[in-house]
Amino acid sequence: MLRISTSEAETGMRLAIPVFHPTVPGQVLLRAGYELEARSLKRLRDMGVRTLWVAIPELAELMSRTSPEIIRHQAAVAGHVARLFDTMRESVDGELEYNAYASTVTDLIDALVADPDAALMVDRIARASDEELEHASTVCYLSTLIGLKLIWYLEHQRPRVPAHRARAVTPLGIAGMLHDIGVVRMSEEQRESVRRNPDPANPDFRAHVEIGYRMISGRVPPTVAAAVLHHHQRFDGMGFPERLKADGRIERVGGEQIHIHARVIAVADAFDRLSVGAGGEDVPRVRVLHRMLRGERSAWFDPTVLHALLAVCPPYAPGSQVVLSTGDRAVVVGWDTRNPCMPRVRRLDRDNPAAVVSGSTIDLRSTSGVCVAEVDGHEVGRDNFYPEHAAEFCLDSQSRRLHNAAESDRARAADDLLSDRRASA
Repeated sequence: MLRISTSEAETGMRLAIPVFHPTVPGQVLLRAGYELEARSLKRLRDMGVRTLWVAIPELAELMSRTSPEIIRHQAAVAGHVARLFDTMRESVDGELEYNAYASTVTDLIDALVADPDAALMVDRIARASDEELEHASTVCYLSTLIGLKLIWYLEHQRPRVPAHRARAVTPLGIAGMLHDIGVVRMSEEQRESVRRNPDPANPDFRAHVEIGYRMISGRVPPTVAAAVLHHHQRFDGMGFPERLKADGRIERVGGEQIHIHARVIAVADAFDRLSVGAGGEDVPRVRVLHRMLRGERSAWFDPTVLHALLAVCPPYAPGSQVVLSTGDRAVVVGWDTRNPCMPRVRRLDRDNPAAVVSGSTIDLRSTSGVCVAEVDGHEVGRDNFYPEHAAEFCLDSQSRRLHNAAESDRARAADDLLSDRRASA
């Protein structure tokens, strides 16, 4: 499959991934396998659909990165979000169908577990005219993907909870769906203020987490409500809302004091917000990830969660078109999570945007001096980031370190207990 702009698409091309209706979340406009015609292309362009994923025989191996079942469940999530937001706009006491949401997210999780090669974020899952619906759907999906990569970390971070509950990802996905629900109860003026100025200094922006918490508290599990309330807490302790101590002093919340679900949603929320520019244009994914990993925002996020984001949301998604520093056009066919900005690519014909040059696979990890220079018309050479040490982005290495540290702690505790018994004897 190949990601191509609608303006470059030609009649006769077949869709590799369904096209969703740009104004009706979850509704499929054109199904996978559909052969594009002049009339359908004109309609897509008139509706503002900017990119398509088309099937290319030479890139058939990339079809393993998609799954009809996953796409179907993504659409179900988007549909639930749309109905939820409509209900809550009408009445704060509107029915909140938690069990239905749980069933939908659980079905999505089952599909992701059944097809791990397709458990990736290749694009936003809903291109809705309502930014809040689009954002909630994307954060739900991305939080779920991250959670599945971090089962071991979820369990480690919730030691007082039974292991099966600590590992549960469904509540995390629902919290992602609900994380900004407070915005729907604001006036249009306040909502516009939040959209225009999503900054902690903006009182309207700060208010949405507590409004949302009050809306759902007692109607969803406490972990879900806590994630909604605290998803703007920063790992460096500078987020909101602050805790007020009995003596009237403000207590900052940071690090592992923040619920792990809130830390996951914080990363998913920031990634999606940063992916849309001020004018509504798409921001290159590699630029967003660079800002989150290497920029001043890096202290805001749990580093383990950030590295899990890289594992499910590569800087250059498989099927994406890029321009190399050599000037060659290419399509991304694979990547190494340990060095994600150095993908494997195949060169494209200079004159035909959908023709792959035979035998042209290049592994940028072993090609000195060559990097991705451009994607989707954006220069990104300076946005590429590289590991500071071999295991920096490796989740397996982090899991082993955490396991070894836990074993050492248990061994020390057992030695201390034995020493105490000997001393008392």
